[in-house]
Amino acid sequence: MKVTINWLKEFLDIDELDVDEIIGLLTMSGTEVKSAVDYKKRFDNILIGQIKEVAPHPDADKLTLCSVDVGTDVLSIVCGASNFNVSDRVAVALEGALVGELKIKKSKIRGQYSEGMMCSGKELGISSDADGIMILDENACIGNTFAEELAFDDVAIEIELTPNRPDCFSVMGIAREISALTGAALKIPSYDFSKDINTDSSFAIEIKDYGLCPRYSAAIFSDYSLKKTPDIIKARLTMCDVRLVDLIVDLTNYVMIECGQPLHAFDKDLLASDKIIVRTGLDKEKIKTIDSSVREIDEDMLVISDINGPVAIAGVMGGKETEINKDTKNFLLESANFNGPSIMRTSKKLGLRSEASNRFEKKLDPLSTVFAIKRFKELFESSAGSHKVSTIYDSYLYPQRERFIELRISKVEQILGQRIEPCDVSAILKRLGIDNEIKGDLITAKIPSFRYEDLEREIDLIEEIARIYGFERFSPEPLSIRSRVGGLSKKQKILRAIKSDLAGFGLFEVINYSFISKSQIDGFKIKPGPFIRLLNPLNEDFEYLRPSLIPSMVKNIQVNINHGNKDIAIFEVSKTFKSGASVEDFKENNMLAVMLSGQKDDKNWYGPERNFDFFDSKALLEFVIDKYCGLKYLRIKQKEYDHFNPSISADIYLKDELIGMMGMIHPIILNDMDIKQDAFYFEIDLDKFIGACDKKKEFKKIPIYPSMEMDMAIVVDEEVRTSQVIEEIKKSADANLKDVRLFDIYKGKQIEEGKKSMAFSLVFQNSQRTLTDIEADLIFNKILEKLTKRFNAILRK
Repeated sequence: MKVTINWLKEFLDIDELDVDEIIGLLTMSGTEVKSAVDYKKRFDNILIGQIKEVAPHPDADKLTLCSVDVGTDVLSIVCGASNFNVSDRVAVALEGALVGELKIKKSKIRGQYSEGMMCSGKELGISSDADGIMILDENACIGNTFAEELAFDDVAIEIELTPNRPDCFSVMGIAREISALTGAALKIPSYDFSKDINTDSSFAIEIKDYGLCPRYSAAIFSDYSLKKTPDIIKARLTMCDVRLVDLIVDLTNYVMIECGQPLHAFDKDLLASDKIIVRTGLDKEKIKTIDSSVREIDEDMLVISDINGPVAIAGVMGGKETEINKDTKNFLLESANFNGPSIMRTSKKLGLRSEASNRFEKKLDPLSTVFAIKRFKELFESSAGSHKVSTIYDSYLYPQRERFIELRISKVEQILGQRIEPCDVSAILKRLGIDNEIKGDLITAKIPSFRYEDLEREIDLIEEIARIYGFERFSPEPLSIRSRVGGLSKKQKILRAIKSDLAGFGLFEVINYSFISKSQIDGFKIKPGPFIRLLNPLNEDFEYLRPSLIPSMVKNIQVNINHGNKDIAIFEVSKTFKSGASVEDFKENNMLAVMLSGQKDDKNWYGPERNFDFFDSKALLEFVIDKYCGLKYLRIKQKEYDHFNPSISADIYLKDELIGMMGMIHPIILNDMDIKQDAFYFEIDLDKFIGACDKKKEFKKIPIYPSMEMDMAIVVDEEVRTSQVIEEIKKSADANLKDVRLFDIYKGKQIEEGKKSMAFSLVFQNSQRTLTDIEADLIFNKILEKLTKRFNAILRK
């Protein structure tokens, strides 16, 4: 929002403060000033001149030679415009003036000297009119500076305001802030609100829902004839980036910026009735707005209507059919208060924002509607003369807008860390317009209507006191905290180490959104539900919190392949979300997922190329388990999942607790996503995994006695799994068995159909002495006996 310094001075006596001091005060109190433009400096060396003579240029048909009186001299100026006459007053840029990017200097134009430049409104940056030079009022004083003559001897400041301060979205609001900061007396116009309110019933206002429109005020102005907008009003609106239209519209904008209350004027003679109806729209109802666009209204939008239909979109934009025009004689001035969230929704749906909607969205003070009409009337009569004005028609339920807050002086000191005397606290509150009473340590503050929306609690008042008292007045004190040495938790240490390990193996970490679509849930056949749907998803692709990391990881493969990267080794550490029958059943799990796809090894001199397979995925899993928990606690049990290939699908158990799953992504899923290569995946629940990680590093002496290695080849049924056999071997042997490893599986000739041969390498060693062959044979035979008993195993010779 922009305001000007001279405009502020109408409501404050702050002549002793320069612009930089005002900017500093506002910024340090939390009302940040974004920029400042000194228009007097911008228009330096630009004077009011009068055209005395006009003659054709001897060497150019489209140029003229003008003699222009600027008060102290008569200048010869070459001009390309043709919209002026002798005796017209114009803006003349002298040598040294800066007009936009152009610095004016004496120069020859087609053989004739030009000692300055007659300017257009666009060249001066104050209008969009570039059709000719700017013709000024005939009463403009020749030789006077352009800035002083047209009220541009001012500084415009742009202020960044927070949404919770609708009271500051006006000149008077900023003046109130400066008054509180400096103690300067505030000079807000005072009106008698007991007069001219609903003194007749010739015009009616009907509000269908006071929740959407708490107040609607209006007045009828009659017998108007077209008048010019005063220069000071035009200048101030221009400096605040408001487009000039005509006196009535300019004044509505002027009052809106001045007191923060939007106004709208209807041509009274174009309204179909002597009644305004404030209601919600009808289904597929349409209105042509002032910008000439036809807009469709729905049943959630608030409109202003006469008996024939809508004449404005409430709080957003007026209708084209009833707008003020050059033939307007009588007009209805609207000053209303609308529900902020309702206006925001309407503005967003229509993609239409205006200065009015920007203010209404922030919940304006309903007490300002009548004030704004009276201020408009005062300015209108000073600009256009006395006119017949009706009573102010006002529909208002007078809702309770009084709030009392008890403020403890001890609490102020506790929060701010510095004692401020009760009388000073009371004075600060009064400068903010907050009446209060002191009783010992307690101040009872009465919140004014214009601060009703943002001052709700004791802490809000303490913040206001700090702002106005001045942050720079607080003594800096070092924080009194106990010295503590920070450290990582067990979970953080293990998680960081796992990430480092996986990166060391050449995997890349990916970070995905926590949302997936319904189609992904269905496509991957993720079970069980129910799944958690967002109340307000960004779009249909982000409709659900993801119950598994698989869809996102497969999407990563698809995106990489589409970008020419077919060899993918990635991992992700993130959360999954699952719901249940009640809120208490909601689960949020920390998961580690690994995905491998494409080539593991390129073709090279020592071997052929090789693709990732299930055992690469399993090897990474075993590494993680072994390093942090112990491989002996790992169990992989076959379990079919719909999103895995049925023959390569398993659950992961650690210390007999299910912690995850692994497998090969189902070919149908990959084919549906146009992925023509296998993908292998595992995921583990990190909370369960880390909770089971109690492995301690223990020192063991290097054995001095030799080990003994024996091979065992057995024939078993095809259904018998390797993990079952290894588990049985370890259970059957004693402490002398140090290692067991599968090194061959064979099916074919010499092996009965439905059977397979499995060959294991067994390593025996005693840490106290050398094992004998007889001892090793005893252990070997015991193992074979147990395998025969459990699996009907036959020793293959």
